[in-house]
Amino acid sequence: MSSQTCPRPTRGFTLIELLVVIAIIAVLIALLLPAVQSAREAARRAQCVNNLKQLGLAVQNYHSANNMFPADSYSSATAAYGGPGYYPNFSCFVFLTPFLEQQAIYNATNFNLTNYDPPNITIAGAAINTLHCPSDPWQPTVISASDPNASFVENVYALPPGTWYQQFTSYGGNQGTFPGTFQWSYGQGEYTQYNGVIYNDSRVSIAAITDGTSNTFLFGERCQAIFARNDPTYRDSDGSWNSHHWFDTMVTTYFPPNVTTQAASITNIGGGIASDSESYHPGGVNWGFCDGSVRFIKNSINSWAFQPGPGPFYGSSLPLGVNYVNYIFTVTPGVTQFGIYQALSTPKNGEVISSDQY
Repeated sequence: MSSQTCPRPTRGFTLIELLVVIAIIAVLIALLLPAVQSAREAARRAQCVNNLKQLGLAVQNYHSANNMFPADSYSSATAAYGGPGYYPNFSCFVFLTPFLEQQAIYNATNFNLTNYDPPNITIAGAAINTLHCPSDPWQPTVISASDPNASFVENVYALPPGTWYQQFTSYGGNQGTFPGTFQWSYGQGEYTQYNGVIYNDSRVSIAAITDGTSNTFLFGERCQAIFARNDPTYRDSDGSWNSHHWFDTMVTTYFPPNVTTQAASITNIGGGIASDSESYHPGGVNWGFCDGSVRFIKNSINSWAFQPGPGPFYGSSLPLGVNYVNYIFTVTPGVTQFGIYQALSTPKNGEVISSDQY
């Protein structure tokens, strides 16, 4: 007589146990995502640092060949532009292309014309990875004759057939403490206020940086996406990498870094925001120095104070003791006090700065 063994019933998950497992997985994912995002941002920030180091190296090589840093345009008497006097043209990045392994772009540039002229539209659309911070999501502009914002191309209707683009830059040369674009036809007064190392018609050499190359800014971040988010007048054509304009390729210390999110005490930021150093890196911005080093400048760095009320500079507030009349900034002796941030943007003001102050 054989005995038959009854199979034991298989026990599965109860609904409560399944919900507990799902909840645990959800918590683990919630904990993991910020770590993943943080790791990605760390990688993007490292790439941004590398970009600034490449720009610093390119400037050193440019200086070896020309005995000075590149200017953000050189006034041209021959440029075909509708108006009397000299007109500034290409950015410092165009002059740096041979030192960024972009000789083909330099060769394709027609220096007898301005960056606005249709024949130079080819280089306008050239993307240079070194000029793009991976944390800046701004995209190149599509240029067409019907685009009302395409005024950065002179005589846009003369463009050859085809699809054309305007590339941007996430970095700008250190113009100093005050923003603005100089042209010789404006007069010498505007030119004398620029106190950085890269500005219109600048000819700054390493020997002129008496404050020390390790204490003087060279290139800073300028996040196009942040400018567009905070300034409704900021157009898709702004930030052009080959343009001489201060709101395209130069940075100042007029506002503290990341002013749009950090400086609630400034009553009106206005159009001057386009010269501020801004980034999506948490807590600050990357700056390259004249010695080729790159350092992270915190939002909390000491900066000069602003007087209450709107100022005349494109509706912006003015720093304490600073006046603005006919495109010229002037400071009041004994009243206007540079902060550490402003001192780092001037090459020969004689400030003594310790590395633990920023």
